Amino acid sequence: MKEKLLLICLFISTITIAQDEGLIGALNSEKDSIESCYSILQNDTLTIGNSFIERRFRWNGGHVISIDIANKKSGKTINIKNGNTPDFGIKGLPVNSKKNNYSSTAVNASPIIPSHLMIQVLLEYEGLEVKQIFKVFPSSMGISSEYSLKKINSSLQFNAEDISIEQLNIENIHWAMEAIEFIDNTDRNNTFVKKENLLPYKSNEYVGNILYMSSLTENKGLYFLKEAPCSTIQLNYPGYDFSSYLKPNSTIVKSAGLGIKPEDLIINEWVKTFGYVIGVHDNQDITKKIALRSYQTNLRISRPDRDEMMMVNTWGDRNKDTKLREQFILDELKEAHKFGFTHYQIDDGWQQGLSKNSGVAGERLWDQWSFEDWLPNKQRFPNGFNSILALADSLNIKIGLWFHPSNENEYANWSQDADIVINLYRTFGITNIKVDGIKLPTKKADINLERFFNKILAETNYEMVFNVDATADNRYGYHYNNHLGNIFLENRYTDFKNYYPYQTLRNLWMLSAYMPSQRLQIEFLNKWRRAEVYGDEPFAPGNYSFDYVFAITMPSQPLGFFETTGLPDEADKSIELFKQYKAIHTELHNAQIFPIGNEPNGKSFTGFQFLTSDTEGYVLVFRELNDSEQFNLPTLFAPDKKVKFKKVYGDGFDFKAKTDYEGKVIFNIDKPNSFCLYKYTL
Repeated sequence: MKEKLLLICLFISTITIAQDEGLIGALNSEKDSIESCYSILQNDTLTIGNSFIERRFRWNGGHVISIDIANKKSGKTINIKNGNTPDFGIKGLPVNSKKNNYSSTAVNASPIIPSHLMIQVLLEYEGLEVKQIFKVFPSSMGISSEYSLKKINSSLQFNAEDISIEQLNIENIHWAMEAIEFIDNTDRNNTFVKKENLLPYKSNEYVGNILYMSSLTENKGLYFLKEAPCSTIQLNYPGYDFSSYLKPNSTIVKSAGLGIKPEDLIINEWVKTFGYVIGVHDNQDITKKIALRSYQTNLRISRPDRDEMMMVNTWGDRNKDTKLREQFILDELKEAHKFGFTHYQIDDGWQQGLSKNSGVAGERLWDQWSFEDWLPNKQRFPNGFNSILALADSLNIKIGLWFHPSNENEYANWSQDADIVINLYRTFGITNIKVDGIKLPTKKADINLERFFNKILAETNYEMVFNVDATADNRYGYHYNNHLGNIFLENRYTDFKNYYPYQTLRNLWMLSAYMPSQRLQIEFLNKWRRAEVYGDEPFAPGNYSFDYVFAITMPSQPLGFFETTGLPDEADKSIELFKQYKAIHTELHNAQIFPIGNEPNGKSFTGFQFLTSDTEGYVLVFRELNDSEQFNLPTLFAPDKKVKFKKVYGDGFDFKAKTDYEGKVIFNIDKPNSFCLYKYTL
């Protein structure tokens, strides 16, 4: 292939960032600057980057070999010593080096994906074509790499374990590794994040969607993100996600698992695999988090009128569908409006074809549904949704519905199911769908389900927001198909004595370190309901205020998991907090949100920090059930900084402080099981 030069930006490697500008400000200022993204193929060197990161490869006839990865903010470069070993390879399959292609395209923003630069590298093996697509967002410190494979010879044979992915021979042996594993299937699990820290020695394997690699000799490092479901439920999982191997003067790091096997490939048809992201950081705890988050926040544009929601869903009161009637929903909407809820979701049971989860006895549906099954239930809603929609519209509440795609035969009816949801959008104006019952047993099921979602998005002008249920089976997890909406994280019920506010806080706190908490729906329940089940337990929901259980959800998309008509009059005392939150929730969720303090355990001091800029933001502090009115709380502030705190809501007061040598701040909260939201200025 003749060398080509495709220049997307005139400033390429000369782009600099002002020394006095912080990382948050720099990222925010580049958010829409597609002109800062570039790709050049010249003199057998492929260069890809933006204002924050630059990757260089030896072109090698399209069989690219990494040269180095630069952090342009810090000025540090990590050298790669791959020699003649390509980043991607398939053992035993010869490469046709004469058949390759390079292209680079500036992609305009869609309603859900920001503008970005897409670089495509096509390479042909014997019997197989491989398409590698790099994506560079202007405000990202990471560059993603997606792979698609196409079989061009029906006799093609290779083993999945013969594929080498993103293998990098990185300078130096002195690195610290941090692997983060994620767990969903939340009906069965109650710890969703596991972290392992180790120093690589000889050979190591790492389980987890995220791997941080931090130099022990310089302020530089890399992060690796595997865009796939949670580790142990991935298709064709090799048993680990990353590996390392020490050589005398370098560390070889490899990614593992594309989620396919040769039988999944289709003649003359591209099959997309799991993707990988490589990004840079400078070894500081906060900048490591910001660097990863800078990529994740580009996976879906957050539009307040579409993506912000205070939703109520009746299922948490465990009456299932037994109360669903037109008058019941009308009464519910009036109560929901009083509290300021923006969305009301009618869960399983609104439809004509009742599911196996119905509270009404009889033979029920689950794996296969017809178009008629997804019309409003004639007995429960004889007038359809007309009255409900009219009242909801007058109260400025959006109606959401529950939906279960037909998973029979690997979602073979994906197109019909998509048409059903599109019809709900066109007929009733439904823009929020809770998608339940997902199973991904095969790659074909994965492909068809993605087609289902993408067809709906395209034909609803991307107005549809999916609440993707993560409570059971093998589903998308936290790092796969993040463009769809948000994640319905967990079912917890007072009936079964498995709702404990501190555990909900812990789950959100742990996840928020590694993914945008704004993409999670976090439940709060009717704390008064079924109090007798808990007796005199210290962590019973009844021992917390309704303000407190709601405040736990503020870093996320709050989900009232109850019947609003079942709340006692005492709940009205929280209306003021709901209104205060509503007034600032867009500002809160436009921030980068991270956990601070100690891991919640029912007795700690803990919280969240909302970074809106380099000098402003919010902190949400919780005093759990302990005897200390005062606590020196670890924060994300730098040492020796003067900070002004202004109370927004809660058990606190305005104050000024100076961080100590570790960036800690002394907070005072008078009562156990209390909280305070502050706005701060440096």
